[in-house]
Amino acid sequence: MRFSSIWALPLAVALLQGSGAERPALRMTIQYGTAANANHRTIYLQRDRERLEYRAYLGRERDAEPIYGPRLARIIRCDLGQTFELNLETSEYTSAPYPPKSLTQDELKARGLDRPVASPSAKPTVRVEIKTTDTGERKDMFGHVARHVVTTSTQTPLEGSHSESQQSVTDAWYIDFDQQLSCDPKRHASGQGYIYGYVTAGLGRQPIEKPEFVRIGNPETGLALDSRTTSKSPPNLPDGTISNFETRVTALDEGPLDPALFEIPPGFKHVDQIERNPAKSTIARKP
Repeated sequence: MRFSSIWALPLAVALLQGSGAERPALRMTIQYGTAANANHRTIYLQRDRERLEYRAYLGRERDAEPIYGPRLARIIRCDLGQTFELNLETSEYTSAPYPPKSLTQDELKARGLDRPVASPSAKPTVRVEIKTTDTGERKDMFGHVARHVVTTSTQTPLEGSHSESQQSVTDAWYIDFDQQLSCDPKRHASGQGYIYGYVTAGLGRQPIEKPEFVRIGNPETGLALDSRTTSKSPPNLPDGTISNFETRVTALDEGPLDPALFEIPPGFKHVDQIERNPAKSTIARKP
């Protein structure tokens, strides 16, 4: 399967946040997918720490309700320089440095990533046009003025490319809110998400593409409260079928948070790895 690079673009946009002024603490619940087949995540956010609660979606069997993995949580503590992953059902957790450190040569070798990859072409091998259009529409969402913005990303293979033509349209409502933690690497609107995708593809023994970016309009860097992304890859979908991905913030509250949210609960055991996808017989179905 070829790497679908254009999927990295909405992710890059979502992560492009500036430092800004001091912001209030935040609790936010996000729904992924449609109401009939949705997954939810809850985020607790302060300037120097974050907690994410979620359950892995494992699919469904025929007409049965969706199957989910155990309740999990990730905690980032800038003051400790650590990130923790917790299995809230087995009372186990792991820890790692944050921001993540680069892999050593031995770690790269253990993962089979130490082999050389093809050098990028001297000329661009794929053109990515990103067009951002503010429709001018405004409405109140959770006490904030939200703006309606449409972003169209088009990928066109050039000479020497190993990719396919793709197009992604994101129709969303945004508010100004800085999601970055104080210890997050600073990000800029330069297409890092797209380039990272190709580096990953290269590590998987696929040739690395050299993208050429064409930007039309000002990139959107806000927090998306309601977003629908429609993607199409003509070579793979000759019948014109399209794929859709939706996210929607269903709850957003600003105010003080309980400090215990960012602590390891008493009685939790430190382990090398937590279980995220247990056997189906032990998986709880959707409540």
